[in-house]
Amino acid sequence: MKNMRIPLYVSLGVMILGIILGSFFDYQLSSAIASSTNGFALTISAIAPTIGFAGLTFLAGGFVGLALQKESKTWMKILFFILAAAGLFAGVYYSGPEYFGVNGFYEAAPKFVGYLIALLPLSGACVGGYFVFRKCENKTFWIILVIAYAVMILALLGSVVVLKDIMHRPRFRTVSTTDVPFHNWWEPTKDYKEYMNSLGIAKEEFKSYPSGHTCEASVLLVAVTLAPLGNEKLKKYQLPAYIASFLFVILTGFARILAAAHYLSDVSTGGAAMIIFLIVANEIIIKVKALQPANEEIAKE
Repeated sequence: MKNMRIPLYVSLGVMILGIILGSFFDYQLSSAIASSTNGFALTISAIAPTIGFAGLTFLAGGFVGLALQKESKTWMKILFFILAAAGLFAGVYYSGPEYFGVNGFYEAAPKFVGYLIALLPLSGACVGGYFVFRKCENKTFWIILVIAYAVMILALLGSVVVLKDIMHRPRFRTVSTTDVPFHNWWEPTKDYKEYMNSLGIAKEEFKSYPSGHTCEASVLLVAVTLAPLGNEKLKKYQLPAYIASFLFVILTGFARILAAAHYLSDVSTGGAAMIIFLIVANEIIIKVKALQPANEEIAKE
């Protein structure tokens, strides 16, 4: 939507600035503030993916609402239920392990407990999405939801996961406690396997660039940007909700630096990945009028 162009581009600008500053001050910043035992940072790191993926499951609830509409054909009902279940499953699957994994409170409880913790709020967000979108009159809103899923997949799997596997950047907590040298974000660690074997370091310690947590937190931005296309009443809350969501993304990125898990350029790139694909999706929706509710002011902007 046109009214979201400025917030989106400002957000991207902040992330680009973070990448630029990180290119010069990554190591110095982490050396000054990072600690792998910081309780505040670990708490944010543990809960951030759940809060971020609540945006995904909220939109998944929209699929449930559309599936239960009388006008939906049988094949569409089946498809919508599958997509809703996939969204809820993905949210729980990716956020659950963070509570008691290496990036959270490591082994403070069995990992399956983390899944149970994530399941409750993510299910609640899904139910909330159902009630918000169950009376949706935009017949193409299901396409918007598919686009939202695509944005998340491209950012999280197509960008973050791929870049992690290409760059193998060592985390600061490893650099600061072992003989593994610091690498800038543009410098692949080609000999990471040698360090793994000689020092007994897990592969997880070579996944610093970019930040998956920050990208996951940015899922909220997708939900806030696209949700008003399914319920015009959300539009008046859109800008403050977007600002709050973006501040949460910043908080998540700061926590990941504070926890010695990422550098400034890592978290900035993680956020930028989601925002870039969201900007592209937003522009497509603006250009394709069929995707907008013809009877709403959103379509006239």
